[in-house]
Amino acid sequence: MENDNKLKKVISIKRLLLIILALILIWFGFTSYEYYRVKTDKKPLICLNKKEINENDNEKSTMCYGLFYKYKEYYYKKSGSITGREFALFFMAMDRNNDW
Repeated sequence: MENDNKLKKVISIKRLLLIILALILIWFGFTSYEYYRVKTDKKPLICLNKKEINENDNEKSTMCYGLFYKYKEYYYKKSGSITGREFALFFMAMDRNNDW
């Protein structure tokens, strides 16, 4: 009887670890896909929190937070043409000098 309880605990821990591993793999795949979209001049699919930022007199930016990543797009105020894009994980700093 005692062995059955230990076996059930071990099986439930293994299931929990498999579920966590599957979630991490799904998140990694999705974040890689979003990064690829940004690299090919497309916007990310998911934007949970979006805000406009005035960078200077000529330039504005749009900051978008996704699933543990952030995306920033710079564009001219007058023409609306895009001057740059940035993609970083949530714990990384955004670097405007990043050339795409």
